[in-house]
Amino acid sequence: MSSTPSKMVLGVILVAACAAAASQVPKSHLRSAPEASRAIYARHHLGGAAVAAAAKGDRDASEMALYGNRGEVDRTYGTPEEEDYANRAYPAADVPFASAQVASATFSNLSHRSHHGEDHQWKLLGPQSIAIQPGILSFSGADFVASGRVTAMAIAPTCTNGKCRLWVAAAGGGVWRTDHALQNNPDWKSVSDGLGTNATGALLVDPNDSSGNTLYLGTGEGNASGDSEAGVGIYKTTDGGNSWSLLPGSGQFYGRSINSMAVDPTNRNIIYAGIARGIRGESSVTGGTTSNPPVAAALGLWQSTDGGATFSLLWNGNLSLRGITHVALDPADPATVYASSYQQGIWRLSVRLDGDSSFHQVFAPGSPAQNVDRAEFALVTKTGHTRIYAGDGAVGAAGGKYSAVWRADNADIPASALLASQTVPAPGGWKQLTETSTALPGFATFDYCSGQCWYDNMVAVAPGRPDEVYVIGSFTYGELGGRSNARAVVRSTTAGDPDPANNNRTFTDMTFDSNLPAGAIHPDQHAIVFDPNNPNIIFEGSDGGVIRTSGTFTDISAQCDTRGLTPNSLLACHRMLSSVPTQIINMNKGLPTLQFQSVSVNPQSPAHELVGGTQDNGTWHFLHDKHTWQQTIYGDGGQAGIDVATPTVFFNTFTGQATDTNFQQGLQTAWTVTSGPLFASGEAASFYPPHIADPKVGGTQFVGLRHVFRTQDNGGSKTYLEANCPEFITFANDPACGDWVALGGPAGPNQPGDLTAAALGTRAGGVVAATERTIADNSTLWAATTTGRVFVSKNADANPSTSVTFTRIDTLSPAAPQRFVSSIYVDPVHPNHAWVSYSGYNFNTPTAPGHVFEVTYDPVGGTATWVNLDPANGMPGGGDLPVTDFLRDDATGDLYASTDFGVARLPNGSTTWEVAGRNLPPVEVAGLTISAAKRKLYAATHGRSVWVLALQGGDDNEDDN
Repeated sequence: MSSTPSKMVLGVILVAACAAAASQVPKSHLRSAPEASRAIYARHHLGGAAVAAAAKGDRDASEMALYGNRGEVDRTYGTPEEEDYANRAYPAADVPFASAQVASATFSNLSHRSHHGEDHQWKLLGPQSIAIQPGILSFSGADFVASGRVTAMAIAPTCTNGKCRLWVAAAGGGVWRTDHALQNNPDWKSVSDGLGTNATGALLVDPNDSSGNTLYLGTGEGNASGDSEAGVGIYKTTDGGNSWSLLPGSGQFYGRSINSMAVDPTNRNIIYAGIARGIRGESSVTGGTTSNPPVAAALGLWQSTDGGATFSLLWNGNLSLRGITHVALDPADPATVYASSYQQGIWRLSVRLDGDSSFHQVFAPGSPAQNVDRAEFALVTKTGHTRIYAGDGAVGAAGGKYSAVWRADNADIPASALLASQTVPAPGGWKQLTETSTALPGFATFDYCSGQCWYDNMVAVAPGRPDEVYVIGSFTYGELGGRSNARAVVRSTTAGDPDPANNNRTFTDMTFDSNLPAGAIHPDQHAIVFDPNNPNIIFEGSDGGVIRTSGTFTDISAQCDTRGLTPNSLLACHRMLSSVPTQIINMNKGLPTLQFQSVSVNPQSPAHELVGGTQDNGTWHFLHDKHTWQQTIYGDGGQAGIDVATPTVFFNTFTGQATDTNFQQGLQTAWTVTSGPLFASGEAASFYPPHIADPKVGGTQFVGLRHVFRTQDNGGSKTYLEANCPEFITFANDPACGDWVALGGPAGPNQPGDLTAAALGTRAGGVVAATERTIADNSTLWAATTTGRVFVSKNADANPSTSVTFTRIDTLSPAAPQRFVSSIYVDPVHPNHAWVSYSGYNFNTPTAPGHVFEVTYDPVGGTATWVNLDPANGMPGGGDLPVTDFLRDDATGDLYASTDFGVARLPNGSTTWEVAGRNLPPVEVAGLTISAAKRKLYAATHGRSVWVLALQGGDDNEDDN
């Protein structure tokens, strides 16, 4: 989803990677640490010709050529948002605001009429307090604990060893608090009770409350990723988060995200809220989500003058398509308001300085035509003037655009003059701190957010230190272990100017600590706060949770001398590593906020182990008898599973076409690349595509692009793959790695077997959204597309693969909705009988409403019946509740459907759906799976990790954690 967009993560300490891999592969396949870094960087960030260029080296000009060609995995649509928007809105362009509100009300009604079925309740399975093996996957040694994406943080005005209160807002995981932020065991506590959503975007301590107990929470994430979930408005607490109340006037922000807030320090009734886009409907396979439509609250900066009772639009963000990125008040004059928006730079409202009550531009973006251009800024007073630090997320090959840092030392002048100084430098006006040459001091911030500036971008100033500025972005993967330590977080104590006393350094690299490779910051950054009593200590939030620094700094520049660098790169390295954190401390223990895309059970031992993929935190392996979770591979994790015949064979997907196989029960160093043929096909794929292991035929896997692709030996020969295609040093598109074949082929767009081709009639386009097999036979395969086509193949095991045929069955019934298919569940006894679930809203297909259908296909008669089992059936006004995943408990006949708000259940023999179990927090559930032997239902939540519910016959008191 990004994320991620988006947002592929290295997740590896490469110095150890090569040593760990050395025993697994011939020496001829090994590369140096920087080379391995480039391989993984290219695997996750580059496509096509750029992959070859990335392998050549990171030396100056040769690596510079890569910067203009970065981006996310190729998608069906232009951005993560656009892909998701189109899927849930399909076939319309927008979703009426009322439909989104009805969905929430529908789930609430299920709860009200529910008898809760069983007496069992949901329990957190984790991960929440785990230790993974040290080595190639660890950011902080053996004690590393992964947590989910952080969107915002806030800290109390006082902070001591005895009590240092810190609040963390997780993207889909709600708000957490610790009173022991300076201790090794923070003892986190969820303070999300009473919130209507766990999706968060902004967190702010009221500057008018010296106790720090009054906070504002802006719900909904505004980071523009494909899984940035929309919220329900703004909440306020006056007791540190023990209780929350929704600001009445913010209800109109339902379906939007709050990216930033500000409160007037002289009048607590004046509140500003920056509104951005958000999505709803995260599912295991990317799609079925939407960014809410223009008829919701307008994107822009809103203001309340009555403490939140009402809000009015103050500025439209200059019609930004994604909304506001940041809002702040001038520290010397709270009546002067600064705000930035996507693609529009930084603007200001100041009657005192500009003579009217309009917003005027003070900083122009470097690439306004690119929807990735996000401006961020920080304000501070210096020598009697307001100083602005600006981070411009410019990107684009044309004109050599890149993200850069700027500073204006005197903003107390008319906006027109300040803006003009950006082109014609003037004293006190804008000064670009970033330089493109490795020989120059300002190189440390060159392209600091690496093409992901719409997602990873922030500037902050240490309190009371106007010259101490931090810029946070994302890993520069090609430099890790070479010219820098990836410089995802950099710090200057000289306002970004060269420091003659320290080799003319400007910013230094905070990404790894002095004990490299023991301590590090996650590759994708979002939030930073400072210890108010010691600003040398930072707390930093990322896709990987929370860290803090020890408060002291160490010169490790001597490490540069052994990295084989050219003279200019060596000079840059010496500057950047001359002051790094002495220690980076992981704070994630007890913070279960991972965003799981899916979770699967071992088919031979469903009571024993699980595997599941997460957003930007890899694929995880759970062993029940040991009560432990272990990260088995890094990166974005979509689907993951275990072979039905050989339980030591695991598979996983990163994003798009990238697939791996592991023949050694998930051993971290044993993953092999199998995706070469998928890349070679030239076919698009969802960000997280459907990927399954055959539930009956060992060695067989299926993955959906435009064709359904199949392997019958888990991707290839174990001996060959382990020797020639090890994950850590192989590009994902290596044509020699993998043996996937297209069913109905040959592979390629619009070839026979392309399930999205126009030649197959209506609802053309999109990609494959679902693939599903059954244990009833060896040959029946169901598949569906993002546009609502549904197919059945009765010879999916046939060879040659080109002889496989598919029959389209959605055209056989007028009841089949023309919407995104979120899942298929095939009857384990009758292969022509299945249940099909849909995302999207009924308004879009008024003649074919519904979200869960029981489907029976007659291959002899060429007919198909579709019976509507919608959870909203019988609801007042008809209801409308999109479904993100579906399954059947075959032991009882009960049906389960996951939604944006939780899990619903239809007991066998009943026509009345209800909420499944109790105690599950309000959270998007992306995927469901059942352990029939253990009688447990597992929910992969998008922000609250994995939860488990004991089913009929299961033991609710068993200790799963």
